[in-house]
Amino acid sequence: MIAFCPNCEKETKQKFIDRIEAFKIRGESIPIHMKYYQCEECGEDFEIPQIDYDPLNSAYKEYRNKKGMLQPEEIKKIRKQFELTQKEMSDLLGIGITTLIRYENGALQTEAHDQVIRLGMQPSNLLIILEKTPPIISNEKREKIIQILQNKVHDGGVLLEGAIEQFGSYSPSLLSGFKRFDVNSLFQAMKFFCYKEKVFKTKLMKLLFYADFLHFKENGISITGVRYAHADYGPVPDKFETWLVAISEWEKQIISEELSIGDYFGEVYSSGEPDWSIFSTSELAALAFVKNKFQKFNSQQIRDFSHQEKGYRSTKIGEIISYQYAEDLQL
Repeated sequence: MIAFCPNCEKETKQKFIDRIEAFKIRGESIPIHMKYYQCEECGEDFEIPQIDYDPLNSAYKEYRNKKGMLQPEEIKKIRKQFELTQKEMSDLLGIGITTLIRYENGALQTEAHDQVIRLGMQPSNLLIILEKTPPIISNEKREKIIQILQNKVHDGGVLLEGAIEQFGSYSPSLLSGFKRFDVNSLFQAMKFFCYKEKVFKTKLMKLLFYADFLHFKENGISITGVRYAHADYGPVPDKFETWLVAISEWEKQIISEELSIGDYFGEVYSSGEPDWSIFSTSELAALAFVKNKFQKFNSQQIRDFSHQEKGYRSTKIGEIISYQYAEDLQL
């Protein structure tokens, strides 16, 4: 294209550049997709204006994904689901209000503060905080929030937290795609595949496997932090029956039912709209690619397809399939 170059002070021929560049975030190299124009005469780079896109914010997002940290929109969503103001939440958790506002607006939180927010805002823990600390909010609002929390705890929160503590508290490693287990990412990935359609459980387990392994292959980190095990009918999330029970109790938008198609009878899942905002651009791309790739596959076909994966053929029943085998995916 021909455009004005302020460095050359004239119109010059410029070429489009689209490549991956690394940002240093707290000592770690985070690859980010960059697009810009470059003057062919002087070599000067010019950013392409993009609404709502900031490379540094994208690097922060990828860093949080890698570390299993909450995204700004998740912090805000957690606060709003309990109808707390920023001042009330900061007081309850002992985090300065200015700091909390910065986190919600995109500043990169410390890992210590991330743990405080994540643990402090779990229904059972927040219930204890409200019941045992001096009144920080009005009695009327306090009682309303306690009722919300009690309902959440009784509706499956305890079951879910117990499952996470027992089966999802492992440290990030090659077995989890170098990511801490993120139950919300698992929920939303399931909703992504089941949105506006019914998906048999066998197929859903394979879609999750392929999305996580594909994203790891292309970006060096999984989407959900789930560990996958070798089962008779292909790769499945480790302890998947426990997660399915906990999810059905906690996330009411994910619905299961028995369905028969021809001679095949099994459990199918459907869902409401996922929270698209929790996924990065690369995660959405991996999810969409996998969904499109296997759109016309039935449960038997995707099972047979997954049986040919090197990671599956190299492991035995019950063994965890390392993400090192992502490099050999058939996709």
